[in-house]
Amino acid sequence: MFGRPARLIGLLIVFALLVSVAGCGGQQQSEVSEFSQIAQAADEALAQGYPPVIPVQDVYNNIVMGGDDSYFLLSIRSPEHYEKGHVPGAVNIPYREIWKSENLAKIPKDKKIVVICYTGHTASQVAMLLKMLGYEAYAMKFGMMGWTDDPEVLGIKPFNCEESLNYPLETGTVEAEGGKEFPTVSTGKDSVDNMILAQAEAYLTSGRPPVISAADVYNNVVMGGDEGYFILSIRKPEHFEKGHLPGAINIPFGEIAKEENLAKLPKDKKIIVICYTGHTASQATMLLNLLGYEAYAMKFGMMGWTSDPDVLGVSPFDCNPPNFPTE
Repeated sequence: MFGRPARLIGLLIVFALLVSVAGCGGQQQSEVSEFSQIAQAADEALAQGYPPVIPVQDVYNNIVMGGDDSYFLLSIRSPEHYEKGHVPGAVNIPYREIWKSENLAKIPKDKKIVVICYTGHTASQVAMLLKMLGYEAYAMKFGMMGWTDDPEVLGIKPFNCEESLNYPLETGTVEAEGGKEFPTVSTGKDSVDNMILAQAEAYLTSGRPPVISAADVYNNVVMGGDEGYFILSIRKPEHFEKGHLPGAINIPFGEIAKEENLAKLPKDKKIIVICYTGHTASQATMLLNLLGYEAYAMKFGMMGWTSDPDVLGVSPFDCNPPNFPTE
C-alpha cells in the first residue's frame, strides 16, 4: 500500500536534487572569471591562424592600386600627422580613442581591417583588440615607416639603420615555472566584448606607453638588475635557443593566451614582451594588458637588440622604403 507513494516521493527527491545540481552547474558557468573569459577570447583570436601583419607592398599593390574593396584602411596616428600624409583611402581614428563605441561603429565587420600607425607597434595592439572583438584585422608591417621615408609625414624618428646593435645574449632553453596567480579582472560587464572594451578603455586612457626601448631594457633591467620587471620572449623555441635576452623565458606567440602559460607570468611585475620586430610582441602586450597585467613591447623586438642575422631569424627592416604616395 505504501510502496508506490514511497517510490513517488523518492523520485521527487531525486528530481529535486537533479534540478539543484543543474542549477548549481548553471551558476558555476556564470561564475567563470572575467579573466578566463577574456583569456579564452584572446586564445580564440590567436587560433584563427592568419598572419598578424600585411606587407606595405601588398597594401599598395592590392588595395591602393588594385582597388580591392574587401579591405578597410584604418590609420590610428594622431590627427595632425594623419593630415600631413596618410595611405590613400585610410580613415583616421586615434590609437587611444579606438575603444569608444562611436569609433568602433565606423569600422566594418564584413571587411578585412588594415591598421596603420607609425612603426607597426600600436597598429599591432589595435589589430589584436579588434580580433578579440570579432574583426579580421592586420597591422601594416612597420607602419608609415615602411611606406615612406619623408620625415614630415613620419612624424617620429624611424628605426636607426646605421646603429650596430650587439647587446648581450644567452642561448639554450629556459624552463618557466607555472602556478602563479592571475590578476583579478572585475569590470562588472555582462558580455565578453564589453569586458574587453572596459579593460581597453582602462589601459588606453592610463597614459601608459605601449613600448619600452631596448636601451632602457639593457640599462635598467639586464644591467641595472631592476627586479620589478619580467622578460618574456614570444619567439619560436628554435630562435629563442639561438639567442635571447638574459633572464628571458619563452612562450611562443600563438600559445600566450592559454591559461597554463599565463600561469607562468607574475601579476605583480612589469612584463617586457619580446618578438622579432615588435609586431607580435605588441599584439601580446595588448592582450596581457586586457587581462590585467602591466605589459610593454620591447620596441623593434630582437631587431632592436642585435644585428646578428642568425639570432634575428627574420629579415630586418628594409632601410630603403618604397616611398609610396600619400594623401
